Amino acid sequence: MKGTYVLGIALIAVIAGFALGYFMPHPASVTPTLSLSATSVAAGTQYSVKLSGFPANTDIYGWAVNENPPRAFEVGTTNAQGELTVTGEAPQTSGKWPLVACDENYQYWATAMLTVP
Repeated sequence: MKGTYVLGIALIAVIAGFALGYFMPHPASVTPTLSLSATSVAAGTQYSVKLSGFPANTDIYGWAVNENPPRAFEVGTTNAQGELTVTGEAPQTSGKWPLVACDENYQYWATAMLTVP
């Protein structure tokens, strides 16, 4: 009888836990994006990059993935809406160039591809 009582209480606790988890508000998930002013630009041409969906006031780092080893560099800090706009210059060599940005803890990432014809 005592075992049945304990099992019943445990079952109620599990159901209550699922109900609380289901009905409690959850923080919005963060999905960073990296948008280019143009996906194809001439060599040496300036273009702009808008980062959005990052946490507010977060330091953002870019990655030079065409180097061995890849090199990180500070790009800037997002505003209160988690956005940052920067300007870059297209490489002098034609090809498809990956653009990569992340936060300093490597939790949030965004990528895009820049084409230099």
